[in-house]
Amino acid sequence: MMTTAHLLASSAALAIALAASPALAQTAAPQVDTTAAEPANTPPSGDVAATDDIVVTGIRQSLSSAQNIKANSDAIVDALVAEDIGKFPDNNAAEAIARVTGVQVTRYADEAGGVLIRGLPNVQTTVQGREIFTADGRSVSIADFPAQALSKVEVYKATTANNLEGGIAGLIDVGLRRPFDFKGFQLAGAARGVYNTESRKLDPIGSLLITDRWQTGIGEIGALVNVSFTQTRYLNSVRYQGFQDNVPAAQTILPASVGRNFTFPQDIGLFYGRGTRQRPSVNASLQWQPTDNLMIYADGLYQGYRNRNANDFFGIPIQSNPNGGNPPTIRNAVLTPDGTTLQSFDIDLGLVNGPSKEFGTSRTDTYQGALGARWETGNAVFTTDLAYTRSTVNNNWGQFQTQVATPLSLSVKLNDQRSVNFTPSGVDFNNPDSFYMRGLIENRGRGAGSQWQWQGNLALDTGSSLFPKFYFGLRYGDRDASSVFGDRYAALASLKDPISKVPTVSQGGIIEAGFHGDDVQQFRSWFAPNAFLLNDRLNDVRGYIRDALARSGADAATQAAWAPEQPALNPLNAFKAREQVFSGYAQVNYAFDVGFPIDGVIGTRVVITRNKLDGTNSLPIPGTNQTQFVPIASSTQYVDILPNISAQLHFTDRLKLRLSRTEALTRPGFNQINPTLTISQGTIGGNISYTGNGGNPDLQPIRSNNYDASLEYYFSKTGSVSVAGFYREITGFINSLPQVVNVQPFGDILVYRPSNSSTGTIKGIEAAATTFFDFLPGALRGLGAQANFTYIDGEQVVPAAANFAGGRQTLPGVSKYSFNVIGLYELGPASVRLAYNYRSANLDGFGAPGVFTTVYSDAVGRLDLSASYNLNSNITLTVDATNLLRTPYHSYVKDPRYPRDVRWEASLLSAGVRFRF
Repeated sequence: MMTTAHLLASSAALAIALAASPALAQTAAPQVDTTAAEPANTPPSGDVAATDDIVVTGIRQSLSSAQNIKANSDAIVDALVAEDIGKFPDNNAAEAIARVTGVQVTRYADEAGGVLIRGLPNVQTTVQGREIFTADGRSVSIADFPAQALSKVEVYKATTANNLEGGIAGLIDVGLRRPFDFKGFQLAGAARGVYNTESRKLDPIGSLLITDRWQTGIGEIGALVNVSFTQTRYLNSVRYQGFQDNVPAAQTILPASVGRNFTFPQDIGLFYGRGTRQRPSVNASLQWQPTDNLMIYADGLYQGYRNRNANDFFGIPIQSNPNGGNPPTIRNAVLTPDGTTLQSFDIDLGLVNGPSKEFGTSRTDTYQGALGARWETGNAVFTTDLAYTRSTVNNNWGQFQTQVATPLSLSVKLNDQRSVNFTPSGVDFNNPDSFYMRGLIENRGRGAGSQWQWQGNLALDTGSSLFPKFYFGLRYGDRDASSVFGDRYAALASLKDPISKVPTVSQGGIIEAGFHGDDVQQFRSWFAPNAFLLNDRLNDVRGYIRDALARSGADAATQAAWAPEQPALNPLNAFKAREQVFSGYAQVNYAFDVGFPIDGVIGTRVVITRNKLDGTNSLPIPGTNQTQFVPIASSTQYVDILPNISAQLHFTDRLKLRLSRTEALTRPGFNQINPTLTISQGTIGGNISYTGNGGNPDLQPIRSNNYDASLEYYFSKTGSVSVAGFYREITGFINSLPQVVNVQPFGDILVYRPSNSSTGTIKGIEAAATTFFDFLPGALRGLGAQANFTYIDGEQVVPAAANFAGGRQTLPGVSKYSFNVIGLYELGPASVRLAYNYRSANLDGFGAPGVFTTVYSDAVGRLDLSASYNLNSNITLTVDATNLLRTPYHSYVKDPRYPRDVRWEASLLSAGVRFRF
């Protein structure tokens, strides 16, 4: 039964109604009721007021549209409409929403990737209100949406009954364009050249949109096609020193007078993350309005991702000997002034591992098609939407490994400009004959997912002043997911083959040095194969591997593993899943007056989730050294009731207070509920023992109770100030911890698998302000500003387990403080934005056992610039620059006295043109 505690929440449907299109987002509040019947998880309608422009011109109008969405919504939501995304120097949606209050993003390979809303990564993503995903995953990368393809992005921080469930962090809805958003024929596009200051490459970004609408004998028909393409040849340059650990007992430290009561890194090295990334995208839409009260549409979307990997890696262990035996002697050791770690030393490593070249390709293809309608009759609005999604991902990765042919020595400085600086000697790194072929790793994986989803909604104008609107909806989703993986390794160090014997390697060369702007590390480049040639002629390389294995005397099984052209797919690294979700919701708007107006929504969403899973167990045969593979199937079902209630207290026409309580869930990933279990057999004290690892089909969703309050003051069309507070109670955080599980016929054994083991809380405060200074004289009236600030305090309580103490821990990836300050100028044909984004240090993750293995990302700030000039009503010139400060990424273990990574990331400088006719 629903209790009073279940009914304290926020959010509702007016936000989507307001934001259904760039044109609708600008509609004045009194006109909202004509479309408010469209629930938030319904694709936006097209039979609304149109606009001439494809990109909403004018920063003021853009900010006004976004402000209207926030002000007129029952939900707690922030929005970016077309101008916000188009005018920022952003290549994808993740870059754009990094400026939204309460949103933090992670960055790598010269782009924003992961998104956290109020400290949590568990975000549900929808397109036009529909669920979308990549292959066997639960979500889609926000970075896969090219900014130029979007009409809007809405960030829901608290969802309601008519929102699709699936994200305890919130929901991001991506809006695409439709033909009825425009008055008639439009041809529009953009082209930019983007220069990467690290890779020193110039790449294209482009988009083209064509749309028109016609009056015909069967009603009005519209068609639209929007195509976009982005390419980036990226380079991130990293110098690192590994986890800190105590001095190994067998390692000699000279001079002995420095003692042994200190820690130093387990390894050091350089890494270049480089490659070529491409994202093609196409969306199309047909709309037909046979009568004034009926609109039918068909939507199509294709998103692609391509990446060609060409990483270079030189990792050097300094606390162990990769060839066995005692660790190498540390000579000329000098400690830091506080005596906690090494400051500098020399070391003779001998014949150790040399640099590695990583190669491979990734390809993702996602298709979604939908057919739907909107019908108004009397006081009711019916909507229906049927969609099919298909997504596949194919990954191939390899690592070409070398060994130095002559003894290697190093002179090392630790903590030099916050990471390692080493100088090698004894090896000519520019000569391919200085390296032996040590080995080749190769793996491949593929995942696939498909889904049919249908949703139907009814919105009813009741005529009651107390309960003016009633919403009801049903949804069904039928999802299939599968994944499989295989790998192999050829160990060839014993042959001492020069790497020039391997096909294509002699066509390599000295790698391009990175660290542009960082002169600390002088040794930056070495000879390496060409990754793209290596990948293109991989069959020739495999032929060499097969011959080399035969020469090395490898056993028949090892040789046979390299007979196929690709690694064999391992049934233990595979699963198949089917998930059926049945959901329904009911929600009512209420309104009354107590001296000032109060309104809001009350609703409940009921969700039934059914899973069927297939995997393969690997079990030892007792009394033998053999293993048997046993198919395993499992099925689960769980029911969730997600109530919500919200209130808006309108103290004046401009000042309001929002209060809300909601409940949300995030389902575990299909890989986490994979029923496969692998049992390993060993001996302890002469007795046979067993341990296991695998997935957990009994995992439940992560669930949260959410409390929100927001005080908002709107003093002009583009001016507002708001302060919000939030609190989240979370149960069922998923961690992979050892558990004692009874597995027959082995009895109680220790199994490492994911479990709903942790609880947590998140609390915080947000503040935001936006205005233009129109009261200033002359050219100064073009000035404006935006600013927002977020404070987050989050933790999880992890229970103790075998080899793990547990306790209270900070949530990974969460910066306690973040803010954005944006300067604006718009007057006449010119507009400029200068945006600074800052986030404080945050926990990055936990490493392998050691003294200091918890990694923290240090605070970082970014400055971005965007400027444009309208030559006329059809042509706009643009100039953009991101990461102007080029402040490198820093990480450390325990505290800044123990640096880890310094990563130099690029500034992206671009110039281009936008046009529309």
